[in-house]
Amino acid sequence: MNSGLILTILIALVIGAVAASPRAYAWVRAGFGLMREEKELRQTRRDAPGTTLDDYAMLCARAEGGTQRSSGGPENAQCESAPVDDRTWIDLNLDQVFVELDHTSSRPGQQYLRQLLRAPAQSVSRISALNASVASFERDPAASSAIKSALYALDDPRASHLVRLMYGDLPDRPAFWWIFPMLTLCAIALAATVYFWPRALFGLIGIAVINVALQVFYRPRIEALLPAIHELPAFLSTAKKVAALGTELFPEERATLSEGFAQLGVLRRATSWLKFEPSQQSSELVGSLYTYVSMLLMLDMTAFVFTINSAKHSRPTLQRMFEAIGQIDAAQSIGTWRKSLPQWAIPEFTSPRKELVTTGLMHPLIKEAVGNDVVIRAGGALITGSNMSGKTTFIRALGVNAILAQSVGTVVATSWRAPLLRVRSSIARADNLLEGKSYYLAEVESIRTLIQAKDDGAQHLFLVDELFRGTNTAERVAGAYAVLEYLNRGDDIVVVATHDTELLGMLGDAYAPHHFREDISGDSLTFDFKLRDGQATTRNAIALLELMKYPPEVVARARHALR
Repeated sequence: MNSGLILTILIALVIGAVAASPRAYAWVRAGFGLMREEKELRQTRRDAPGTTLDDYAMLCARAEGGTQRSSGGPENAQCESAPVDDRTWIDLNLDQVFVELDHTSSRPGQQYLRQLLRAPAQSVSRISALNASVASFERDPAASSAIKSALYALDDPRASHLVRLMYGDLPDRPAFWWIFPMLTLCAIALAATVYFWPRALFGLIGIAVINVALQVFYRPRIEALLPAIHELPAFLSTAKKVAALGTELFPEERATLSEGFAQLGVLRRATSWLKFEPSQQSSELVGSLYTYVSMLLMLDMTAFVFTINSAKHSRPTLQRMFEAIGQIDAAQSIGTWRKSLPQWAIPEFTSPRKELVTTGLMHPLIKEAVGNDVVIRAGGALITGSNMSGKTTFIRALGVNAILAQSVGTVVATSWRAPLLRVRSSIARADNLLEGKSYYLAEVESIRTLIQAKDDGAQHLFLVDELFRGTNTAERVAGAYAVLEYLNRGDDIVVVATHDTELLGMLGDAYAPHHFREDISGDSLTFDFKLRDGQATTRNAIALLELMKYPPEVVARARHALR
């Protein structure tokens, strides 16, 4: 009996013993299940590329205190900013605002722009530097187009995961890491000899079973990093292309990319073979075939063990390169967005004081919006008016533009002058059935966060819509008076929309009155959405009952009761 036949029998016996083991059988089933999961995950990444949009913001927010800083170290200026709290983000519909703002060409640029909006700057110099970058794009359209074309290479959904490799927690390379590439090479060698020596198929099957079992055990630890590792060659290639463009735009950022590319020779060599794998935009057939081949040959694990140590040692360089690409892409996105606006202005920032002056203020999400002027000095602003007249939309427009002013250096207005502010709001409140919270309790908790924010040492813009409307009139007015008087202390600016005109007399000169009005003529109700000084003198609640064809008796009784 020749040695080849003996080897084949031994391999077959080993495979048979493994196959007979219930645990091994479970491993094999789990392995093929993992292949299906990988296929589904691939499709999910293709269909839902925005699932990692906030990763950069979340990783930047790991630092303690009110200032964000990423794990990248003190040189990471992008993450030194004041985050918008979740309540305010939802109240101001900032997810929809970001959709309008986002004209980025790459996933890192999209994440960077998202972080700008999520954590507005608290430094005038940073805002000025951003505006200078945006203006540079307008001076050289040809170079701008070339940069955007180069950045499109990072529009692959996997590029959204790069931030995890550069800022997230990284696992250690296993002590016996050399087993993974050795098994990969053995599988390739056996596959190559099957044609000449068919018995090698038994060895290939045995290696495949071992590979699947190892991945079932180890792969969950590194699953989140694999898309980023596979995208590293495209990231490095894009950095090289942008750095090599013959333009004077972004000299510092392009120098960072050029120096980084030169310093990452080890990482480039470790990931160079990944250039030959199919991209996420490949056909479903090619993608599926590659998924199964990758599983059987353990290509993902091999990529990880070859890359992870180099990536760890190179993190400061990778972070600087990531932010350079993000800054460039965010700047071009802001410039493109500005061109779509009916009007815009660069904000003017003052020293801390109780003052906010703006003209032609519009909400960026409203088409053909009406511009409004407002001057707030020495006190707060109390806005009254009938239903649907524009009160809530106005305070939302004020909050959105305050955030845009400090995040992207742009306001949808003809002018804006104010200090650097932290925006906090209590607008879109609701009851919570799952948590057993009533509407009023939700209001109380929301307002409490504003009161607590006064102790953080920053100057705020507090935006409140209809204080305590979930309770009776007498206690609502009394509670609203006490809260508004407290919030208005110091330099914080308070803007509140309300139907409770009694508050004007109670608050006195602490709040300047403003109002919106409507016009009722015949069977129509119209609004001009213009903010005016003074208290509202009209009401439309009962008129709306009549316009909606309520029984005349109901309308008449309502009017009689109002007298």
